[in-house]
Amino acid sequence: MVVANYLTSRRNLAGSFLALLGLLLALVDPVGPQGFILVPVFYAIGAALLPAKRELSRYGFSPSRAQQALADEIGAVSGRVPPEVISRVQLIELTVRTQILPRLDCLPVGSRELYLVERTAFEDLPTALDAYLRLPQGYVSSGPGSRGRPAIDVLLKELDVMDAEMRLVAAKVQRADMDRLLAHERFLLDRSATRPDSPG
Repeated sequence: MVVANYLTSRRNLAGSFLALLGLLLALVDPVGPQGFILVPVFYAIGAALLPAKRELSRYGFSPSRAQQALADEIGAVSGRVPPEVISRVQLIELTVRTQILPRLDCLPVGSRELYLVERTAFEDLPTALDAYLRLPQGYVSSGPGSRGRPAIDVLLKELDVMDAEMRLVAAKVQRADMDRLLAHERFLLDRSATRPDSPG
């Protein structure tokens, strides 16, 4: 399937076109056998000129890429941050991976919840962790509004906010699942009530 997709991709078509052009030049120009080196060179240029087709999704982002991004963050900070940070990041990843991503269809297209999932995976979480790792160990801020808080306290607060947001999204997904179940129950009861042989 992957090979078949690539063979029909724009990258392969562009590379093949330029490779054919290179072959024609090698045949027309009497430079000898070394002219055939143009064929793979032209193919590589053609394939590189067109970027790979991005995975399209009705959600506005790729769920598989979001899951991978969260897993990558855990791997990137393991051993570099305190255990309480890792445990919170793992909780966020677990909620998204097991409770949200498998049932994204429960969320309406363009909803705030979809935006929060995308933002958490690709921006908020990486930004918070990167900013923390750039600071000196044990750094205490003296900036306005910081009240002399250590960087670890600020990071943990940010992670708690993200965790709470993902839990709210998961709860909305679960409510949507329950609403579907209740709607199906009402449908069955209504259908049963309209049967000629139904009691009452």
